[in-house]
Amino acid sequence: MHNTLLKGIVILEALAGEAREFSLAELAELTGLGKSQACRLLKTLVEQGYVVQNAGTRSYRIGLRTLELSASILERMEVRRAGLAYLHDLSDRTRSPSYLGVGHLGKVLIVETAYPAGVYSASSPGFGSTLPLHDSAMGRAMLAEMSVEERLRHVPGSADEGLAAAIEEARRTGVAVIVRERGDGSSVVGVAAVVRNCRGAVIAALGASTDKEDWDQRDQEAYKRAVVKAAAGLSFAMGHAAGRLTLEGFSV
Repeated sequence: MHNTLLKGIVILEALAGEAREFSLAELAELTGLGKSQACRLLKTLVEQGYVVQNAGTRSYRIGLRTLELSASILERMEVRRAGLAYLHDLSDRTRSPSYLGVGHLGKVLIVETAYPAGVYSASSPGFGSTLPLHDSAMGRAMLAEMSVEERLRHVPGSADEGLAAAIEEARRTGVAVIVRERGDGSSVVGVAAVVRNCRGAVIAALGASTDKEDWDQRDQEAYKRAVVKAAAGLSFAMGHAAGRLTLEGFSV
């Protein structure tokens, strides 16, 4: 890749990493670029609309031009378009946020999030968020469908035996469940299943999440069935005929 282009991408990734403004000095430190070089690159990115500079503070933030690029990608992403109805239906059925994610560079990339009617959660991962494969329900659902060799490429060497057991359980049951701690000490439960295309290949994962306290009061098997049926419905919509077998009693 052209060196200048690569450095510009490094700056954009640094700006996109946090929802705040960055000073020139911060960006130079984060990217390892000299201030003068970073300044020249930022000037070009500002001119093209990929970066915005605060006229008062002279700090920088990611620009809306990047949203144009992502919008174009989303419009061409068939699984996202087809999945919207299933996500909203799942959110209303489970009274929980629901998510659609695809594998991207060894992580799960969220391409759509839906909420139950009248509910919004700022703590839920939204469009563009990434989750680790080994430490998310959608990621574990994907790992469960990989060969052992492929799986080992994505699982850190420090992973404990509990992860292998959780992945095997997801492979056996067709649904992954994970409990993760939040920064405030509370816990959230994620449930996910994979989405397949007409050839049976895994192309995405669909899931939902709820607070651990709420999960403990739920009919957990019914919650998992709702997630599996939503994923099967979307798989059927993507041409996976076997997904129809899971849809008994589920309107698509």
